[in-house]
Amino acid sequence: GHRILVIYVAESAEPVEGPDGRIRWRVDSSCVPVDRAEWWLHRQRRGGYDAMAAPTARQPASVSPGAVLAARRHLRDGGDDDSAAAPSDGELLRRLGALTSDGHLTQAGVLVFASARRSLLSLARLDVPGGNVVGRHEPSPDLSLLEQLVEVEARLDAYNPTEPVVRGLAEDPVRALPIRAVREAVLNGLIHRDWISGEPTSVTWIDADSRLEVVSPGGFTGGVTAENLLTQRHARHPALADLFRALRLVDKQGVGVDRMYREMIVLGHRPPRITEQPGPRVRTVLAGGAPVVPVVKLVQAIRPEIRQRDVRIAILVYELLHRPFLTFGQAAAALQTDEIDARSGLEAAEQTTVEGQPLVEPYKDVWLLGYRALDRVERAAGSRHALHQRGILRYLRAGAGEATPVVSTWLDTHDRITSGDYARMTRIAQPNATRVLGTLVGGLLERSAAARGRNAHFVRRRPVERG
Repeated sequence: GHRILVIYVAESAEPVEGPDGRIRWRVDSSCVPVDRAEWWLHRQRRGGYDAMAAPTARQPASVSPGAVLAARRHLRDGGDDDSAAAPSDGELLRRLGALTSDGHLTQAGVLVFASARRSLLSLARLDVPGGNVVGRHEPSPDLSLLEQLVEVEARLDAYNPTEPVVRGLAEDPVRALPIRAVREAVLNGLIHRDWISGEPTSVTWIDADSRLEVVSPGGFTGGVTAENLLTQRHARHPALADLFRALRLVDKQGVGVDRMYREMIVLGHRPPRITEQPGPRVRTVLAGGAPVVPVVKLVQAIRPEIRQRDVRIAILVYELLHRPFLTFGQAAAALQTDEIDARSGLEAAEQTTVEGQPLVEPYKDVWLLGYRALDRVERAAGSRHALHQRGILRYLRAGAGEATPVVSTWLDTHDRITSGDYARMTRIAQPNATRVLGTLVGGLLERSAAARGRNAHFVRRRPVERG
């Protein structure tokens, strides 16, 4: 007479930290702490082989002192003071999972902490795309991966200029490319690359565009594609990914790509472009520059404030600043999910407010950016031209000479358009909307003979058949 819910949980391919940052596993009827080295040894014994977790003949004496200092600094910066204060290098490496219980470095430990014997990263600085090389740096082969990463990050930090953003009566300096997005792009190019290849991970900075390109050997793996990388998670080398997590260099939830998207969009920049190229290689491009103040102001006005960090909200805002509406299918494609989850994201955006009004609003079978959100962006911009230069809100108040893209976009997903539809999308008066649509009759549109008066509407003009 009872219903029983049975939940089957697959064994994790990587250790999962609790809220306190510790790893536990089940012993009899309770969960007990376990260090990373023991977890990976257990994992190997269970048959989940990962080459990066395999023990080597190398011992802690092979570790670079500079790498240990860098590790302790990253741990302190990440709030893990206990690990940072480990009394010996061996204890530190064991806590990080880089050292096995019998005192041998794992393959990941050797890669990250021992001399690489080759340059694992290469950094080039150009003035413009395809232009002059104004700087080039390849870290010394004697350095470990962690030390090479520190060198490259320091140079990128020097290349990345600051731009002012007005917040109230003060100006805050903001980087042309968000530092967290830059770090995630470089780390992704290291953690998920093919380490069998001897080719370095290539990093290119372009001054004129404040643009970063990271190209790493090896294509996507584990079902990840350019179309689902926001929602599909997979690590080519779980032990290496876990070591970077233990160092507090990447997030333990594996949301680095989400963070890149959010950090770029909230400053008005385009989302990251991450694609697979022949080779295969994975190429990540971040294009920055001066923050787009109207977008920054809109994000600052979002309430509750926690939604300012919601990557779904960021993506939906970006899409609706660049197109007049979203269908469920279009929202799903932008969020790289299905229509059910897209509906959930849109509903969350509807419950989010700007100046007391919904951030997005439903209209018929689509979703539009809310009135107050649009007003906020327009007020901060000062002129339509300033927005249009960035490709933002081109559809807003679109007159006769600007109507074709808006109308064509609507008819791509609907069989007809009314003056009410056009007025709602562009925020112009309905009589003006009727006149604008009338200017397209004989070209893009024709009036429907089936509806008159209040039911009048327009359809896409059928091509004239010539005999």
